[in-house]
Amino acid sequence: MYGLIGRILAIPGERDALLAILLESSRDLPGCLSYVIATDLADPNAIVITEVWDSAESHRASLSLPAVREAIGQARPLIAGFGESLTTEPVGGVGLAVPPPGLANRSMPPGAIIPELAYTDVAVAAAWLCAAFGFRERLRIGAHRRQLVYGDEAIVVTDGANEAPGGQRLMVRVANADAHCARAVQAGARVLTEPTTHPFGERQYTAEDIGGHRWTFSQSVADVDPEAWGGVVVEG
Repeated sequence: MYGLIGRILAIPGERDALLAILLESSRDLPGCLSYVIATDLADPNAIVITEVWDSAESHRASLSLPAVREAIGQARPLIAGFGESLTTEPVGGVGLAVPPPGLANRSMPPGAIIPELAYTDVAVAAAWLCAAFGFRERLRIGAHRRQLVYGDEAIVVTDGANEAPGGQRLMVRVANADAHCARAVQAGARVLTEPTTHPFGERQYTAEDIGGHRWTFSQSVADVDPEAWGGVVVEG
């Protein structure tokens, strides 16, 4: 893991405005396990940020995200300077999210177990889930798929045209799709699609369990910008 602790000094009277920008831009950061923004009780203009990432590469990649770049531009006029900064190697602790297996991949939603829910109209369903249950849209994939996030967890809304109403599946992130597939076959799972590497940076296979439920197991093999394969990043 990779950690950072930094101190930002706001222009006098602008700390609350700077805090609002930082809080808004700290959502939906692939590879980020913890991002804590705090005020310094000893200094009315100081903000302390404590970050934990699954890797330094994920942190660097986050600086290229459109939302982060926009936030940097908004925040710059409100910053008077910077205090001491530290680079750390976190080893654990209370409240620290556990990274999903494999590499960080911007094309994948957060979390290790991701429900896939089928609806007859993906766009309508995604909008309704956001309005009714407080989800936020993370990524659009054509007209057939949406990634929605709620805090640090995610679901995927899929096209249910070829499934029974209320159909649902599970996607689980694993460290090695091929080894996992071999284990599943040995236990009697019926493999529907063999392990295959996809342009969005995932190696996946799909299997059916003894109850007829379908599972997709996904190994992140590359960090791929969703825009590179046709995804549309949605600013929450």
